[in-house]
Amino acid sequence: MKYLYLSAMLVLTLVSCSQENDCSDLKTGNFIYTGGSRPEIIVRTETSQIETNPVNNIVVTSSIKWTSDCSYEMTYTNIENYPGDVSSVIGKKINCDIIKVQDSLFVVKAKSDIIDSELQFIKLD
Repeated sequence: MKYLYLSAMLVLTLVSCSQENDCSDLKTGNFIYTGGSRPEIIVRTETSQIETNPVNNIVVTSSIKWTSDCSYEMTYTNIENYPGDVSSVIGKKINCDIIKVQDSLFVVKAKSDIIDSELQFIKLD
């Protein structure tokens, strides 16, 4: 009986670890950050992303290059209405890995020389 229990636990562990995230619905659409301090509305196509902050009207435009089903490289191409000089940010790349997908909520690990954090998003449509 002990071996049957251990075998069942091993099978369940292997099945749960082998499940991959389905990121196909996250390549395009409208999204928001789940953090209250980031009110940006995000509109993404297969090749670009526009983040608009409705509070201060800052608009950040980025190009997107998908490197795998759940990974992409985002490059800042334009920033509008920011009160300071952002020329050093234009052209910066951020490597993004979608590490968790659960219904309309997903988590992205974003890493570059200017960011290293996990961000939660909700897909709106």
